[in-house]
Amino acid sequence: MTQKTLLIQGGTVVNELGAYPADLWIEDGKVISQAPTGAYASQRADETIDATGKLVLPGLIDPHLHFNSPFMGTITAHGYDNGTAAAAFGGVTTLIDFSTQPKGGSILQNVEQKEEEARGRAYIDWSVSGILLDAEPQTLAEIPQLIAAGLPTYKCFTTYKHSGRLMDDDSFLLLLEATAKHGGMLMVHCENDAIVNYHTEKLIAAGELAPIDHARSRPASAENVAIQRVVDLMREVPAPVYIVHTSTAESAQIIQRARLEGLPIHSETCTHYLILTEEKLKGPNAQLFICSPPLRKQKDVDALWHALGSGAIEVVSSDDAGVLPADNLRIGQGRFDKVPSGLTGIETRLSILYTEGVCKGRITLPQLVAAACSTPARLFGLYPAKGHLNPGADADV
Repeated sequence: MTQKTLLIQGGTVVNELGAYPADLWIEDGKVISQAPTGAYASQRADETIDATGKLVLPGLIDPHLHFNSPFMGTITAHGYDNGTAAAAFGGVTTLIDFSTQPKGGSILQNVEQKEEEARGRAYIDWSVSGILLDAEPQTLAEIPQLIAAGLPTYKCFTTYKHSGRLMDDDSFLLLLEATAKHGGMLMVHCENDAIVNYHTEKLIAAGELAPIDHARSRPASAENVAIQRVVDLMREVPAPVYIVHTSTAESAQIIQRARLEGLPIHSETCTHYLILTEEKLKGPNAQLFICSPPLRKQKDVDALWHALGSGAIEVVSSDDAGVLPADNLRIGQGRFDKVPSGLTGIETRLSILYTEGVCKGRITLPQLVAAACSTPARLFGLYPAKGHLNPGADADV
């Protein structure tokens, strides 16, 4: 069978260690070799791309988003058709969606349903992480089956007790034990449920229902306390944990201290926490900027960039979970507690990291590639096929 060949020449290849001029020789979707500029001049490829003056990056990996996700009476705006198209326009070549376990049901069965939903609609590569609602024997028995199927990551929550999502400490320890035993990674949404409920009830009783009150209902302390609790439990049962959407300065510090202690803890932040503050919750269209955890203060934005630059935060995801603005406004009814919270962002992640990070000197190009490509690939079981452009990798460019 004839192999299709592609030559990308004249560009600057970027990986997590540096940037250098190189040409790429690709056959049937795989990187075959790299060589100094002009080394393939005597060879004829089926297609040649002149990348002179351009950066050649690995395709981005977005490990955290919610496509076609039912939420508070509506569904997230992006599905596998428009969502993967938006991802491709933003340089994303692989994404990891979520598949939610039915209460008391099988996470494996729900993963199969998610696969059917995506089949034939996606323009890029995709996978899923499970969302676990319990640690019952059936769920624990399915964790090694998930991992064996190439789905090594799964998520739980420390909040949302009212909707049956909160994982109590007893169950959390069982999940840590299963994760340590079978080699997975437990993703955790960290907000202290009691703190959130206390402030939410007080604000509603006082009639304080504006978008900015959403931030007041979920203060930084709720996130910090929850992450510290996860760290404390990890000391009892060390297992790989990945803290999703880190949004506060203190949270980044807690995570870094735990890592220096030797605990296998990893973390991400999201693009909206790197460029927006809670001031958006006071301005025009404020309701459209409600997300959980909420947007924070400028000091947190600055601290998150510093944590990303120092490696304390390892990954930047989009947490793409926005709903249509019309649905947001209709369902929210002017009350922060009724709004289907979440923002879109899968298409803009690369441009934000480059313009706000690289161009402003907050991170380097190799650090961008590490946070958006190579580190997600390693943590989520996609390496060495993805996350870089060395020989043998998928030619996701």
